[in-house]
Amino acid sequence: MLLDRLLKLPPRTSRAVRHRDVRMTMRDGVSLLGDVYLPAEPSGQPTVLLRSPYGRGSVFGLMAQTFANRGYATVIQSCRGTFGSEGRFHPFFQESADGIDTVAWIENQPWFAGRLGLYGGSYMGQVQWAIAAELGDRLSAMAMSVTTSDFQEAIHDGGGFRLQDLLVWAHLLEYQERSHRLRNAIRERLFGDPLKRYYAQLPVHTIDVDALGRRVDFWRDWATGNPQDQRWAPIRFTSTIDRIKTPVSMVTGWSDFLFAYQMRDFQALRVNGCTARITVGQWTHSSIGMIGESLRDALEWFDIHLKGERPARAKDLDRVKFWLNGPNNWREADAWPPTDTKATQLALSADGRLADDHIKTGLRSFTYNPTDPTPSLAGPMLANRNGRGDVRALCARNDVLSFDGPALEQALDLIGDVCVTLTTSSSSPHHDLFVCLCDVDPRGRTINITDAYVRLRPSPSPDASFRTTVLKGSPVAWQVPRGHRLRLLVSGGAFPRFARNLGVGENDRSEVVMTPVEITLRCAERNACFLSFSTSPAIAPAATG
Repeated sequence: MLLDRLLKLPPRTSRAVRHRDVRMTMRDGVSLLGDVYLPAEPSGQPTVLLRSPYGRGSVFGLMAQTFANRGYATVIQSCRGTFGSEGRFHPFFQESADGIDTVAWIENQPWFAGRLGLYGGSYMGQVQWAIAAELGDRLSAMAMSVTTSDFQEAIHDGGGFRLQDLLVWAHLLEYQERSHRLRNAIRERLFGDPLKRYYAQLPVHTIDVDALGRRVDFWRDWATGNPQDQRWAPIRFTSTIDRIKTPVSMVTGWSDFLFAYQMRDFQALRVNGCTARITVGQWTHSSIGMIGESLRDALEWFDIHLKGERPARAKDLDRVKFWLNGPNNWREADAWPPTDTKATQLALSADGRLADDHIKTGLRSFTYNPTDPTPSLAGPMLANRNGRGDVRALCARNDVLSFDGPALEQALDLIGDVCVTLTTSSSSPHHDLFVCLCDVDPRGRTINITDAYVRLRPSPSPDASFRTTVLKGSPVAWQVPRGHRLRLLVSGGAFPRFARNLGVGENDRSEVVMTPVEITLRCAERNACFLSFSTSPAIAPAATG
């Protein structure tokens, strides 16, 4: 009951009986364990399925109980190779077949009444994407949070390797069944990131031996894998979204590292005519606020589509609800980006300004040195519980370029997508680009609004001295107050959020040789280097000085 109040959940309506360690046999004979919550007085209740690699206790068991105590037969199952389930855990690749077989097991139970909902967040959401298209009309509704249909893109974000988050996650998986989660959290709060000393270790793919205590095959696959390799195709469920017709509700946060991918999934569902809605709050990946909103949202969605207890009003079914940072209030729109926004473009001037006129042409250069990599100070990360933060320390580094707009004469609402186009040359074709759009207050506090990263490889036109790259940041809903200014930072990386580009070629993640790279921006005509974003039509950007 205390958790119910903390998460602001609706009142309980029923009592459930928990059946522990129920065996479910998969097509290859492997038994997976699950806990089944059945109403004390069965009367044709719909079913909700959760599948977890993190066990069936603690917060995950409480999630299952949340549905069971509100009139749903609920199944929470441990994924293959975790918490008593047989077999070997091979992240992402095992979930399609096991999920389909689990649904078949549910459908053969005497208590199953024919209506099934899927719920999950993060990895627990990916396992549901893995089966949604195959289930077809056997599925009644889905409620998903902080997840994506394509984890491969998140692993190799921007074509690089998301080092810190993935090592943190691999460490969690490796030790979760032989350590105390609460004690570990307290130790980390007191002494900092226990993995910090491993991020700079080379080669990256062998970090597992020291950081995880043994060779871990999936870590080595991720760290050395080519993002374009077809072997990732079986876990890229973006390709099956057009076959999903069941209603889908999503919850995510501006500071979630999967947010941009989840918004893309939402847009794809809408394009294909699926009933879909999304709520975007100020949350990070695993914040209490996000968990509470996710459960409240799922209960409402399932009451509509599984129980038929709530009126299916149009505004409950197809909408974008988002938190506008600054005024700190909720807004609603029919689509994303909202249809009434206005496109704005500011050029990167050679004198360090963000300008809409009087552009100074010229070159600006910096050197990225992988032995002293540009650090990642804040941003949407699994390993960052605070999300956005002050990144002013980056502005003092000689490997970061800053471009500043004027102090705003009136507030500016940034609502929609943000892109940065850079025309660059470099001393090596192998390098990275990282950009960060910031809100700078009069005291110099520099808060990252959104950022973007890309790993560059040799140009298909090797004779060209300059190349143009478009970096797309996560969507935003941010009000820059009067008197503040926009600042764009440009660098060659963000370590350890992304593994360093060592400047030596395609195999740099398995090498130890490092070469500094000089990167030059050509600030010339308006289409050479520029920032583009969407604003509220009610508040126009101030003229540049």
